[in-house]
Amino acid sequence: MLYEDDIIQIQLDKSASFLQLVFLQTPDTSHFRNGYRLAIDLAMSKDVLYWVTDARKIKVMQPENQVWLKQAMAPALASHIRRFAIVMAPECFVMTSPNKVYEKPPQETAPSPSGLIKVHFEQEAAYDWVFSAL
Repeated sequence: MLYEDDIIQIQLDKSASFLQLVFLQTPDTSHFRNGYRLAIDLAMSKDVLYWVTDARKIKVMQPENQVWLKQAMAPALASHIRRFAIVMAPECFVMTSPNKVYEKPPQETAPSPSGLIKVHFEQEAAYDWVFSAL
């Protein structure tokens, strides 16, 4: 366990270059962003290649957080993370657009992490997909 509070939990398996971010409850915008910032910083400093976020406790994905994820998360994913899986509650998934969150518009020249990211509804499926790349 690298970090834990009432909102998030971050675990690291250094031997597998694997980080897991778990939302323990639905966060407000500040906790959502701070949780991801901390996880991104840890992933970069620990040379993480594989990442699973368990976001099943998040029942509503705020549009501004979707935009923020695109701006903050996509560059880190494109440059460092080989595979990123997110486990979402189906009711939250229908309110999001993962492609809009993680892909850059065509006019931008930075590489898109598309293909490195996959949304799952079950934790085991996310682990299987992430670790199938090893």
